[in-house]
Amino acid sequence: MPSFSSIKATANTLNLTWKTQRTNTTGYEIQYSTSKDLKKNPKIIDVTKNKIKTTTIKKLKSKKTYYLRIRSYKKIGKKKYYSEWSKIKKVKTK
Repeated sequence: MPSFSSIKATANTLNLTWKTQRTNTTGYEIQYSTSKDLKKNPKIIDVTKNKIKTTTIKKLKSKKTYYLRIRSYKKIGKKKYYSEWSKIKKVKTK
């Protein structure tokens, strides 16, 4: 199960870094929202390459709290097999 190693917030962006998994992984999904349980208007970023371990989320609102989590997946044929979600991380933009 992947986890975030660092989250850096600026006024309108979040810079994310996570620990990669070397085997049995095709990509990662990052989910973020302004609600604590990630059920109200969640957004998902799909990182399709296993070697990528950083991404930036842009066009966020400043001075707002965001909640994030990440999971890995393995694609076999047309089907995706997912790991469990990581613990939810809380971060506030500046």
